[in-house]
Amino acid sequence: MSEESIVSDTGSDLIIDDEGPERRWVRCDLAFHRFVVKITESTAFNAIIMFTIVLNAIAMALETDFTLKSRFRTAFAILDEFFLGIYTLEFLMKIYAEPVRYFYSSYNLFDLLVLLMSYIQVLLVQFTGGQTNLNALRTLRALRTLRTLRTVSFVRGLQVLVTALLDTIRNSVLNVVLLLLLMMFLFAIMGYYFFGCWEGSDKEHWGDLGSAMLTLFSYVTVEGWTDLQAELDKRHMTGSRYYTIAFIFLGHFIFTNVFIGMIIMNIHEATEAYRREQELEREEAVQRKKEYMIQRQHNEVRQMLEKQNRGHYKNFHDMVKEFQSTLRHDDYVVSVDLATNLTWLETYITSMEYQDNTTYRIQQLHFEMCHLLASVLEKRLKERYGMS
Repeated sequence: MSEESIVSDTGSDLIIDDEGPERRWVRCDLAFHRFVVKITESTAFNAIIMFTIVLNAIAMALETDFTLKSRFRTAFAILDEFFLGIYTLEFLMKIYAEPVRYFYSSYNLFDLLVLLMSYIQVLLVQFTGGQTNLNALRTLRALRTLRTLRTVSFVRGLQVLVTALLDTIRNSVLNVVLLLLLMMFLFAIMGYYFFGCWEGSDKEHWGDLGSAMLTLFSYVTVEGWTDLQAELDKRHMTGSRYYTIAFIFLGHFIFTNVFIGMIIMNIHEATEAYRREQELEREEAVQRKKEYMIQRQHNEVRQMLEKQNRGHYKNFHDMVKEFQSTLRHDDYVVSVDLATNLTWLETYITSMEYQDNTTYRIQQLHFEMCHLLASVLEKRLKERYGMS
């Protein structure tokens, strides 16, 4: 890519002259831009941000202790501003490195949203002198915990799981949830007429639609449903057990397991796709390395042949020796270069035949030696025990 195209991509409208301060400034800006891009794409930069997120999470956890918060209130405030400064610097570096592509990533947009909420909290405190709405301020402070979710932006495995979960909810699970809610609505109305609309009924759990829906949610999660059923039995609600068994069977054993099964299936498919993607990346890296080594070897052989033609080598042995010194222990061996003509193939096959013949003769010699040693041993044993 030429310097002119790079400048246009970065948004600079300067006209590059052959000489002058403008061209020097553009070159300096391009060099600094490459430097920032290299930093933001480095593993060390991501590790520093991850470490900052972990420290921020620990600080927020310690801040929940009333004694520590009252004793180190100023220290916690300074730490929060320090972490906010690091996040701001990270945002500025990334937006400078990729001013357009930054907004293509949903994880970057999530990071920006968390950063904006943090600044809204700071601005409310600064401009209102701490007299702002306590509920709004409390909500914004609680939303600071979303900073820990920024870990997803730096861990590829977590991104795969989150993407699979969101795709499952968007494509498949939403229909199951809607069907479950429809069934809960119908059972809630039936429960209201069965157990909550007449005198002496259980109005606390079935007295209106909202209470009935909340009760059915306990049935779906099968948490505390035995106490609810005991309350119905105490009031002698006829047929309540059949109602409870029917809804738990449909709501829990069928819909809940279908929901979990879909999530597991989609996560498994996403994990397999991620594993295949990693394998393809490794294969591409190996292929690029192989192509580079092959090209380098070809260039070195071509250079040595040119030197031989110019008479820089005494003999062929010197040329091969120099080529051997250029090889690496992890270089790929190109077999096609070893078998370049029929004469070489004939020589190689003949050598293999001689090798097979020699191996066969050595085996026969070993057999004869073993046979002679066994005969000698047998003769000595007979002489020792008087069997001769």
